[in-house]
Amino acid sequence: MDLEKRTFARLALHADATIHKDDQRIDCEVEDLSMKGIFINAPQPMKENETVAVTIRDTPLFELKAKVVRVTDQGVGLQFEKTLFE
Repeated sequence: MDLEKRTFARLALHADATIHKDDQRIDCEVEDLSMKGIFINAPQPMKENETVAVTIRDTPLFELKAKVVRVTDQGVGLQFEKTLFE
């Protein structure tokens, strides 16, 4: 996504997280975070438009509903259903 299209700045954040997808729990690592989304390294492939929930360990951010909006060789971009702290 072009930087001009971003509404919120991204913060580099390396933290452990869990993706809740269907009945699966997938351990992954957060690369960066913004008020509207997150980029993660996930060991399992995901498809665009899938809906998941994200929990970032050791933070108050848990089971955030999100949609897969980008899939690359480096990881997966998720867009939150609601802006953080909304």
